[in-house]
Amino acid sequence: MGDGSWELMVKRIYRQSAFVIGALAIITLFFMDWRFSLGIVIGGLAGEVNLRGIVWSVRALLGTEKAQTKMMVLSMFRLLVIFSILIILAIFKVIKPYGLLIGFTVVFIIMVKEGLIAAKKGG
Repeated sequence: MGDGSWELMVKRIYRQSAFVIGALAIITLFFMDWRFSLGIVIGGLAGEVNLRGIVWSVRALLGTEKAQTKMMVLSMFRLLVIFSILIILAIFKVIKPYGLLIGFTVVFIIMVKEGLIAAKKGG
C-alpha cells in the first residue's frame, strides 16, 4: 500500500463500522432488549478501540529497537484491559454477550473486507 493509503483504509473502517453498528443498534432496539443493542455498540467500540491501539502501536514503535516485543506487550495489555471491562459489564448484566459478539464481529468483517480490497489493489 502506498503512502497514506493505509490511513484512508483505517478511516473507511471507522466510518463503515460506525454506520453499520449504529444501524444495527437502532434496528435491534425494536426487537430485542436495550441491553442487546448496547452490547452491539460496546462490541463495535471494543473492535474500533483495538484497531486504534494497533494503529498507534505501529506508528509509535515501527523502526524502534525491539519493536515486535514492545508491540506484543502493548497488544496483550490492551486486550487485557478491553477484556476486563467487557467481563465487568457482562457480570453486572449491563450488556448481552451475543450483542457484544455481533458488534465486535461486524468491525472484524469490515476490517477483513477493506484489507482484501487493499490487497487486490496493491497486488
